[in-house]
Amino acid sequence: MQSLYVWRHAKAVTWSPNIEDFSRKLQAVGIRHAQSVAAWMCEHLELPGSILCSPSQRTRETLAPLLSRQAGLEAVTHFLPQIYMANLRTLTTLLDAAFAEVDRVLIVGHNPGLETLVGNSIHNRHYSEFHRLPTGTLAVIDFATAWPEDQGRGVLRHLVRGKHLPGA
Repeated sequence: MQSLYVWRHAKAVTWSPNIEDFSRKLQAVGIRHAQSVAAWMCEHLELPGSILCSPSQRTRETLAPLLSRQAGLEAVTHFLPQIYMANLRTLTTLLDAAFAEVDRVLIVGHNPGLETLVGNSIHNRHYSEFHRLPTGTLAVIDFATAWPEDQGRGVLRHLVRGKHLPGA
């Protein structure tokens, strides 16, 4: 079995013409939500064998609480410029390579790419549970056989929103 963890960055400062999108930081509420999701992950999930993260400021800040709790994960973390504003094809290509090496992959990035990725990875019986991927949300998808053979037939095991967790 393989598992895909899809984590959309937490709530960032609002975009404005004075702020470069790539450099937007998390709001205080986003930091709290990222900390809550990281704590939940450490308590409820097996750690990922590989982490693929957009190098934007808000995705790095979203991932930081998990890396601070599990310092060993830094060795398997890859900051990939391709994830920033990536489409489904790019994300799938990156995941193909990651799943060739490990059975659990965490990807941290942005919409609309991640939302499309989740929608295309889960079995249609889970569509009623998954409508969208708001900021700070973690989707955990299990595949009975392997990625990419099982893509489109994944089981949506968890859909965790930072704002619904204790401490957020």
